Amino acid sequence: MKQVKGGEGAFPKPSNVGNELSGQVAGPAIQAGAIHGDVNITMTGPPSVAEATDEALAEELRRSSQIWRARFSSVDLVNLPRMAMLAQSNAVAAAARRAGLDSTRPFGGQGMAPGEFVRIVRPLFETWDAEAVTLCERTVEKVHRGLLVSFEGAMRCSNPPDVPLKEPTGVLTKDPHLIFPIEARKVVITFDPRWLTTSTATTTLHDAAEEPLVFSGIGTVASVSQGGQIRISALVFGQPETLAQAEFEYAKKSLISAPHGLTSADFRNELSRSQLPQRERGTVMRKSIALLFDEDEVLPGQIDRDVLTQVSRVVPEYRRDLGVAVASLFFNGNGIAAADLAAHFLAREPALWKTLTVPGLTTLINSCNLAVSTVSGLSEEQAADLDAAMRETVSSYLGCVEVDRNLPLHKRLLPEHDDYHVADAELRLVYSAARRVLDEVNGEDLEAPLDEWRQRGLFRSVKWEEDLEQSAAEEKEASMFLHAWLNAQPE
Repeated sequence: MKQVKGGEGAFPKPSNVGNELSGQVAGPAIQAGAIHGDVNITMTGPPSVAEATDEALAEELRRSSQIWRARFSSVDLVNLPRMAMLAQSNAVAAAARRAGLDSTRPFGGQGMAPGEFVRIVRPLFETWDAEAVTLCERTVEKVHRGLLVSFEGAMRCSNPPDVPLKEPTGVLTKDPHLIFPIEARKVVITFDPRWLTTSTATTTLHDAAEEPLVFSGIGTVASVSQGGQIRISALVFGQPETLAQAEFEYAKKSLISAPHGLTSADFRNELSRSQLPQRERGTVMRKSIALLFDEDEVLPGQIDRDVLTQVSRVVPEYRRDLGVAVASLFFNGNGIAAADLAAHFLAREPALWKTLTVPGLTTLINSCNLAVSTVSGLSEEQAADLDAAMRETVSSYLGCVEVDRNLPLHKRLLPEHDDYHVADAELRLVYSAARRVLDEVNGEDLEAPLDEWRQRGLFRSVKWEEDLEQSAAEEKEASMFLHAWLNAQPE
């Protein structure tokens, strides 16, 4: 800023004149001197340290948010009145109506209706889509009052409830609650015992008073004390499905013999934090993986964009030689049980690399339309990184499995030809001779797809690439068809 020498005497100020400095000043604060009258300075520029910290914390919590789903062996508590705070509560209310519950009254005294409600609502939580911050070592120091969180751990129950179940008093030393530690923090799960679903749930809490039991659920942060205690008001909690229960459920549903290569890991509760698999690192053998999506939650072209965006993040340019394809995934069983389709899609000896499980894929086949993107040319480490990146950023992503074209279901269900070829920093849109002829006949703008990808700026260059093998196969098929047609013509 240029200084003007002199002072107040250099510019005498008439008695009826005031100085009005109004505007936006970027940068550090200014010290104003020798200015007469009213001064109105609006400062813009970098946020304060406190504001920057708050923004960074909010962003970190946003990244820690995940779609909460749970595969329960028992649903012990559902606070129906408070579930209304969630956008997904309509499905729970519908389950209550279907079970014949009076949702304005607690479960006690409603006969068999609560048990029927649990039967209906338990699989609902396997495909739930409430977004919540996962309470864990990374987030426990950052959560705040009012935040929706998911929780899981081995917990003890203090003051287990007695029958008849009563309204909480609001005094923690008297009311039933669950307790478990995360790092140096003590997490307290408070709940209204009148919304315990069955008498078995009450018995389970008395068992948890004797020794810790694993509970999983979702709730809102009611308070965070300076002494290190986090109190959560529970909306739903229950006990996660165990490995033995998952294997038993599969055996009940299966209609054909189990495929070779199924292991206990194929039945782990992948929705449960206590059974997350450990990544294996260092494997450099290239493989193809199939990424599964909820097709009902995506727009046309969205899967292509999401997959290629994350591929460009996790695979270094100099190591890229990847094929990508996108298609709908139709598990048409023709009378075969969904559990059998899931098992035969995931099982092999030696075991396929995968994040999907038999119970999880069975639920997906039964509950939503699926789409798939295959990515070939990845190392196992890159496949794990791609899976993690997709989970962090794409809400419609469901999990992945290694592709083996020798498996009948993989050969029949997964796309045969790539839609994209990623080489170094170049994206190539793959076409075949027959597809090109069809596009030209329909008057398609062949530059439009290239321009669309160029505008996204993910790759340094974008061009067409012909799939010579597919073109040759199409030309051979067309030649055979023409030859058969000519032979069928009368002399």
